[in-house]
Amino acid sequence: MERSYLLLTGALSGLVSLLAHAVLWSIAEMIQPRIRAANIGSRQLDVPDILLHLVAGIALGWLFWMSWGLAALVDVSWWQRGLMFGGTTCIALAIPAVISVARARQIGIGTTLLLSSRWATTCLIAGLACSWSWERGM
Repeated sequence: MERSYLLLTGALSGLVSLLAHAVLWSIAEMIQPRIRAANIGSRQLDVPDILLHLVAGIALGWLFWMSWGLAALVDVSWWQRGLMFGGTTCIALAIPAVISVARARQIGIGTTLLLSSRWATTCLIAGLACSWSWERGM
């Protein structure tokens, strides 16, 4: 599949996900008015949040494209494939989520770096473990 097509699809899916979430959340607020009162401060999206979802969608499209490429790599050891996949998942999933939480809760840079490193470690170890188990199964 064409990489640019997947990146465009990912970008659009990031934006459409915001629209879909807004519609579903509005329905939830109509059904339960208490939800509106409890979450009045976190309802507004600003441009950095929208761009973050756009970039996360692009990263997920890239991750999908890379997963096919990683499966096709045959002259690479299991740990290299695992590090590539772990790094890719960290960039695509963990970093946008940590940035979003840090912005919403106004967390300092030190705590944000700690959370980022924790998620990066998780992604890398999971990538290595999956790659190792796949190598042993082949």
